[in-house]
Amino acid sequence: MALGLTLSANVAHAHVASAQAGAFYAGLLHPLTAPEHVLPMVALGLLAGQQGLNQGQGLLLVFPAAMALGASLALLHPALEWVSLLNIGSAALFGGLVAAAWRAPAVLLYALALLFGMSHGYANGAAITPNLSPAVFIVGLVTAALLVLGYSMAGTAYLLRLQPAWLPIAVRVAGSWIAAVGILVFGMMVRGQ
Repeated sequence: MALGLTLSANVAHAHVASAQAGAFYAGLLHPLTAPEHVLPMVALGLLAGQQGLNQGQGLLLVFPAAMALGASLALLHPALEWVSLLNIGSAALFGGLVAAAWRAPAVLLYALALLFGMSHGYANGAAITPNLSPAVFIVGLVTAALLVLGYSMAGTAYLLRLQPAWLPIAVRVAGSWIAAVGILVFGMMVRGQ
């Protein structure tokens, strides 16, 4: 029986459930089901929350807009393999900056959000299949970025205003975990595992 099941198995497709749900949900779910996308978004939200809502709120425009631009570029030139290394590297970078409690100049924070928003958008846009509407997929992608970034930024800023001494440490620990996962996955990707 096991042999029969093995021989009759179909080919596996990445993110097949989200692709069958339609273009919007495919765009919404694609970055949320891949650690190389969701971890950097959470870490960027934590970093923005550490800066305070006044400085961080501009990221809610910059990062999703950069993702939309990157996804659009992927439709024109979809063969940049190295972007996945850049994306997982952004998890290590943003997580490390959170762990260090780095007080970022706004211009530099926005520049990082622009660069990595484009790279994450590119990688997600390269996953758009011919049966999906690119514009609707990108709207779902931008929605996911807004939700993850917005909630992690607002939640972090709110928690840090509560003033217990352990909360800033907890945020920094979360950043260090994201950085550690980013470094491990980056190493495995470079080694080809």
